[in-house]
Amino acid sequence: MMSSKPEILVYPTVEEAQAATARQIADLLAPSSRALVVLSGGAAPPGVFHQLGQPPLRNLVPWHALSILWADERLVPFHDRENNYFQTRKTLLDHVPIPSEQVFPVATYYPVEEAARVYQNQVEALLERHAGQIDLALLGMGPDGHTASLFPGFPQLEASPETLVAPVTDAPKPPPTRVTLTAHALNRARRVIFLVAGADKAPMVRQVLQGAYDPQRLPAQLVRPPVGRVTWMLDAAAARELA
Repeated sequence: MMSSKPEILVYPTVEEAQAATARQIADLLAPSSRALVVLSGGAAPPGVFHQLGQPPLRNLVPWHALSILWADERLVPFHDRENNYFQTRKTLLDHVPIPSEQVFPVATYYPVEEAARVYQNQVEALLERHAGQIDLALLGMGPDGHTASLFPGFPQLEASPETLVAPVTDAPKPPPTRVTLTAHALNRARRVIFLVAGADKAPMVRQVLQGAYDPQRLPAQLVRPPVGRVTWMLDAAAARELA
C-alpha cells in the first residue's frame, strides 16, 4: 500500500497541465526563505520552465533562496541537447536570477561511477543544510513506468537506504549511461509533482495509480514520501484509462 493517496488533477491539454504545474510550483516556493528543489528532463518540463522564467510567475519565486538538483542526468556533455541541465538552463535558469553556486548539475565529465559518488556527496551536503528534506521534486514517468532513471527490474530499485544516488550503465533508452537519484532520495521530498502527458502513458498511469503495488515492474510507485504529498498533473490523454 502507498503511504498516502496521491492527489490526481486532470487538464484538457498538456499546455494547461504545464501551466497549472508552473503555478503550483510558484505558489509552493513563493514563501520560502530556503528551498531544495529537484527538477527533471523530458518533453513536458520545458513548458513549465518557460512559464516559471517569465512574468508573472518569475516574480513570485525567491530565486536567491533556491538550491537546484536534478532527478537524473544523461552522461553527456553540458552542451549536449540530451543533457537535462542544458535543457533546464536554456528554458529556465538563463532567465531567472538564481546564483550559479546554488545550481548543482551532475558532473558528467567524470566516469559514471565517480559522477555518482560526487553527486551523492553533494546531495548529502544539501540535505544536511535543508533539515534532511527536499522541498519540491518535479518528476515525470515513462510509458514503461520508470521515473528519474529508475527502470523496471533494474538493481537501482533495491539500493540500500544510504544510497541516494546511483550509476546506470545500461538504460533501455538512449543514452544508456546515466546518474539517478534513488527512491530513498526522492522520498525525502515533502512535495512531489508528477507531470505526465500523452496517450502512450495512459495504460501505465492506470497501473501505477490504480493497480497493485508492484514497484519492481512499476518504479514510479516507489515514490511515496512518508511525510510528503504527491500530486499527479495529467492531461486528458494520459488520464483516459483511469476509472
